[in-house]
Amino acid sequence: MGRQGFGALVSDDQWTLFLRAGSTRKFADGEPIIRQGEREDVVHMLAEGTVKVTAVRPDGIEALLALRGPGEALGEMSALTGRARSATVAASGGPCTTRVLSGHQFRLLLHRQELHGALLEHLVLRQTEGESVRTEITVLPSGQRIAAALLRLAALTGTDVGAAPGGKRGVVLRLGLSQREIGDWVGLSRASVAAEFRRLRDCGVIRTGRQYIAVLDVDRLRRISEGDPPA
Repeated sequence: MGRQGFGALVSDDQWTLFLRAGSTRKFADGEPIIRQGEREDVVHMLAEGTVKVTAVRPDGIEALLALRGPGEALGEMSALTGRARSATVAASGGPCTTRVLSGHQFRLLLHRQELHGALLEHLVLRQTEGESVRTEITVLPSGQRIAAALLRLAALTGTDVGAAPGGKRGVVLRLGLSQREIGDWVGLSRASVAAEFRRLRDCGVIRTGRQYIAVLDVDRLRRISEGDPPA
């Protein structure tokens, strides 16, 4: 799987410069990398693993905002603006490795490599992603929302297992997410997520187990996200 986020918008040589400039940090599954509300002038370049981004809402409930994979810059906005962290970022689905740069190092590399345009594009794409999820919550029924969420997770963390029975393409997702967190992400209750997973299992589109979801038919899941009924 290639780099994602900011790393997907720069060359291999430029990405290597960011990695070499930082020191290595390793985080266990579930361990926070960045904490909401803290002020710390560092940027983490995500080299390996997957992270989840969460924030505590005004009602005190922690909500899942996004998941990020290798190539992402984490905490870059605080390094650029000097503001407190707006969210918590933690390793998810297994350990992860980052390269940690000071805010000064990050800003200097952006300037020397003339990458402010790439950073702006990265921020716009993040904003567009968030708006897309909010639109799905507003207009799509629960089954389509879950299918769309699983497709996003497949693109982020999926391991392609080749052709499943019948020549269908399969993907395994290893997640550090509960059904409640997935529900928060797509605006559904835990019970609704469980019900939609059951429908997808019953029609042979997914198989679930502890900490993983196997998508047995990616093309069928995509059609469901576009409005086809599961069965």
